[in-house]
Amino acid sequence: MKHYLALSFLAFLLLSTSATQAQDRLLAQFYNAHRGVAVTFRIGVGRLPMRFVASMIPNDRKTADGADAKMLFSKIHKIKVYAMEGYDGPIPASDLLKLKQKLIDKEHFDLLMEVRDHGSVVHVLNKGTDENLGNVVLLIQDEKDILMVHLHTSLHVDDINMLIKEFNSKSSKSTASL
Repeated sequence: MKHYLALSFLAFLLLSTSATQAQDRLLAQFYNAHRGVAVTFRIGVGRLPMRFVASMIPNDRKTADGADAKMLFSKIHKIKVYAMEGYDGPIPASDLLKLKQKLIDKEHFDLLMEVRDHGSVVHVLNKGTDENLGNVVLLIQDEKDILMVHLHTSLHVDDINMLIKEFNSKSSKSTASL
C-alpha cells in the first residue's frame, strides 16, 4: 500500500507541470532538436550554489561592486545556460525566432528588449509582474553560435535600475580618467 501511495504521489508531482517547467521544456526541446547538427553544451546552477556564491562575496559598502554583486546573486535563484555552435554553419535564425514566438504565445512572455549589432541578435524576454522580473530568458544569436540563458529571479525593476545607474556612473568615471 505504501508503494502505491508513493508512486501515485510521484506521478502527481511529475504530471503537475508549472509554468517554469514548461519554459524549461521549450528550451530543452530546442536544445535537443539541434544536438545532431550542432556542438552543444548545457549547464544549470541551482539555488544552493547561488547562495553559496553570494555568501562568499564580501558585503563591504566601501566597494560598491561587492555589495551590488551580492545583491544580484542573492536574488537569482536558478540559472540554466544552453550553448550551441553549428557544425556546418550557423543554426537558422528562423529556428530561434520560432522559439521566441512560442515563448511569447504559449508561455506569455513579454519581449523586454531586442538588440541587433553586426549580425548578432539578443532577445530579452520576461515573465513576471509589473515590478518583479520573475523568469528571464536571454536568446543570443551570433554568426554561428546560439546561447540561451534562463534565469529564475526575484529581481525587481528598481534593482535593475540601480545596477544600470552604478554601471553608468563607473563607466563615466573611467572614460573621464582617460
